Amino acid sequence: MTSSATSIRNIAVLAHTGVGKTSLVESMLCNAGLITRKGRVEDGNTTTDYLPEEIKRKVSIQAAFAPLRWQDVQLNIIDTPGYSDFIGEVIGAVSAVETVLILTCAVSGVQVQTEVAWQMSQQASKTAAFYVNKLDRENANFAQTLEQLRAMAGDRVLPLVWPVGTASQWQGIVDILDDTFYPASPQLKDMPSPSKAEADLIQTWRERLTEAVVEIDEELMMRYLDGETITGSEIRAALAKAIQARTIIPVFAGAVTSDATVKYLLDRFVELFPEPNQANEQAPLQAQVFKTVIDPYLGKVHFARIYQGTLKSDTPLFNVSVQKEEKPAPPLKMLGKNQHHLTMAGPGEIIALVKLQHTHTGDTITVKTTPQEPLEPLVFEKPTLAMAIHAASKADEDKLGVSLQRLQEEEPCITITRNLETKETLLTAMGPLHIEVLVERLQRKYATHVTTSWPKIAYRESVRKSAKAEGKHKKQTGGHGQYGHVWLTMEPKHDGEFEFIETIFGGVVPRNYIPAVEKGVRESLQEGILAGYPVTNIKINLSDGSYHPVDSSELAFKLAAHLAFRKCMEMADPYLLEPVMNVEIDIPEKYLGDILGDLNGRRGRVLGSEMINDRQIVQALVPLQELIQFPIQLQASTHGRGKVKSSFHSYQELPPRLAQAVMEAAKK
Repeated sequence: MTSSATSIRNIAVLAHTGVGKTSLVESMLCNAGLITRKGRVEDGNTTTDYLPEEIKRKVSIQAAFAPLRWQDVQLNIIDTPGYSDFIGEVIGAVSAVETVLILTCAVSGVQVQTEVAWQMSQQASKTAAFYVNKLDRENANFAQTLEQLRAMAGDRVLPLVWPVGTASQWQGIVDILDDTFYPASPQLKDMPSPSKAEADLIQTWRERLTEAVVEIDEELMMRYLDGETITGSEIRAALAKAIQARTIIPVFAGAVTSDATVKYLLDRFVELFPEPNQANEQAPLQAQVFKTVIDPYLGKVHFARIYQGTLKSDTPLFNVSVQKEEKPAPPLKMLGKNQHHLTMAGPGEIIALVKLQHTHTGDTITVKTTPQEPLEPLVFEKPTLAMAIHAASKADEDKLGVSLQRLQEEEPCITITRNLETKETLLTAMGPLHIEVLVERLQRKYATHVTTSWPKIAYRESVRKSAKAEGKHKKQTGGHGQYGHVWLTMEPKHDGEFEFIETIFGGVVPRNYIPAVEKGVRESLQEGILAGYPVTNIKINLSDGSYHPVDSSELAFKLAAHLAFRKCMEMADPYLLEPVMNVEIDIPEKYLGDILGDLNGRRGRVLGSEMINDRQIVQALVPLQELIQFPIQLQASTHGRGKVKSSFHSYQELPPRLAQAVMEAAKK
């Protein structure tokens, strides 16, 4: 049975890690009757944190689904990770909902991921609301947290409730508009008398909230200014409009231990939060995949949001993003790791589809008879931390390619590349915890054991001077011998990687052997004499030589060219080059001095910086060797508020001290 779009609310729950998202969702499920007792993150038995990696670390790693019914309305709630390493899961979840509920802790206040969640909700034009959790904890301070939220998000942030008592003396919350009391525990039947300070604050915020609410409706505003009484139902209706128009950002509060405050929040979900847009059941199907999981029993599971039309178990599907037909797939409703089959699903629903062969995260699903234009593809953040990944055994090596491909299906925020020079497979992810979890997942899901190391650097070799050298390959073994003889001139080339020319006069090297000489030179480029790295930025001139009418051959001239090349390099003052990256660092202004100092210590050259809003965008050139672990240091220095992206710029000379270390390492 499908729900009409008017009886659906889609809500993603976001927060900094440790604030209590999963526990709040668990309490919602319990109060809605979907589970009989509340699980605990500490015990590893919550509905939405069910992966072994989540249970082990006691943190959310993936977006998990908790659909429930409340007051005959379908609430599709998505519990998202709080660690920045798993931001891809959050991006996908936010794309599929109308409302973002951002949790903060009444003790810790606004933290890094609180800011990230707020920015994400605004960039995606979502309705946003805050929930101040853990009012029952020691040192809880609702008023201070509220002020931090207003400092971050502006004066649109207004409380809908106010706590009575604090910390161990917390007794419940009061609805600011109608003075209804919601107790912290069932033992409290009547509302305790608030202190004078609490009563004054409640009255002050009631006046501010009322003034902000009536601004959404001109008639209400005029009546309010004329001193007329505005009824509670009128205020509530206008409040819903203001929240959905994003002129008011509501703040709720409570604790997961208080069922009354959780039920109050669920009531407000139904009353105040927006219904899905484009609620047209008769229109052609249009849905977008925002998350992919590979399940050991179900295979590929694609989580999709239906934007219009109806999907039934026999609906012929068409992936318009890749122009491929898909077999009909019965829609599923997921609750944590448990599944429930649906006969159909309509606009606004969030469902799971299995056994789609050509579909990936971000693709648009429709029907071939009336295909729709693809929806805007989802944009995920680019990974920044690379690690080399090695199969632990020959058996693992045989499985590694397929396992990594499956892993990439699930993880839009990773890249997997093969560095042909260093012969390493590179896994680039969002951070060290992300890589740690991916390695564990390879072992658990795909029985592929791997080890990791920092990536090797693909250095280059070149020369500073010009040099001329002879190469002669002469061998006589009975019958036809081997004879090739060349003179090569090597010189630096500053406007390209390599150039081969010949200035042969008088046919001393026959024309048919010149391609063999060039081939020998090009093969020699693959391994320099200092540390075995490829040679670049040189020009080779074949200027002289000789041949034998019987013993000369292409192979002999190729070997002669190789000998001459190595002699030239030895005489031409060879040196090592390192890759240098063009780096863009996005940081809050207050961290600029620390980051500039860090770049200086990494042999970086700052090209400039630009102020955009309250953030500094720093442009710099930094050697790749110094950049490998920089994303970790950046997160530490900026408390998770910095971002970095890089691209290849050029090869530049490696300082002699570091070059010596590279050459010594190559000899081992």
